[in-house]
Amino acid sequence: MNKEKTLYPVLVNGKYGYIDNSGTIVIEPKYDYAEDFYVDLAIIGVKGQRGYINTNGEIVIEPKFKEANPFSEGLAAVQIGYKWGYINEKGEEVIPFSFLDAYDFSEGLALVQVGGKQGYIDKNGNMVIEPKYNYAHSFSDGLAAVDFENKFGYIDREGNVAIKPQYLIALDFEEGLAAVELKEGYGFINKAGEIVIKPQFDETDDFINGYAAVCKEDKYGYINKNGDIVIPIVYDDIDMLSGGLIAVSVNDKWGYVDISGNMVIEPKFDEAFEFIDGLAFVEVGKKIGYINKVGEYIWKPQK
Repeated sequence: MNKEKTLYPVLVNGKYGYIDNSGTIVIEPKYDYAEDFYVDLAIIGVKGQRGYINTNGEIVIEPKFKEANPFSEGLAAVQIGYKWGYINEKGEEVIPFSFLDAYDFSEGLALVQVGGKQGYIDKNGNMVIEPKYNYAHSFSDGLAAVDFENKFGYIDREGNVAIKPQYLIALDFEEGLAAVELKEGYGFINKAGEIVIKPQFDETDDFINGYAAVCKEDKYGYINKNGDIVIPIVYDDIDMLSGGLIAVSVNDKWGYVDISGNMVIEPKFDEAFEFIDGLAFVEVGKKIGYINKVGEYIWKPQK
């Protein structure tokens, strides 16, 4: 969505509604549960059931699901009873409710669980990679990380081994690199399986816009694709880079730094999250609010 149409969930007197970028309520608080908008639809909850609304606040898919995922590539995974299936944006069932678990479509394929194993289906519901993995990831950059009997490697869209299993943990490829864990720690490989940032970290995140969060000895910072530290590894916790700012935790309070490591918004929040089109969700006590990039409240914290 463009900036003018971005809406944000807020909690007012125990009910969820939505505000716009100016802090004006545009969808009245009346839902028991609400999520962010994706592709102009948002998941809402009524009496323990999930459905979808549009940006006008109109219910377009009735709340009738036990669980629901955002739409991805035109389909959404939803749960009825103990089974998962997929619906289209009209709410029509397009892939039957036959899975113990189901994930978002990515690059035309979706990870699903049948019995105790995981495999991949296409948008017609055909099983294109048989469920034989104990644990697997969705496809990203043409590859998916999967567990081969306690060692992770990567497969291609045909199910062929692209990078042989050798890792304790393997994460998704993003921007051509993937974080993997070897006995020395976490590092990054390219799509040829070559190590490009040597294993040295206790934890890592995916690369986003050329940067990745890393952890050493319970402290967090950021590196670039050369492995250079661009934000010192000194913070108690750290969130993803978004809108040029990163939420960081210092002595149990959250604030924001820029990509040069300058503190832009002083740590004063109990929780803080990424900026989305200029606003970030924050918590103070048990109250939730939204701030702009200079730390001003657009929506003051309230229950």
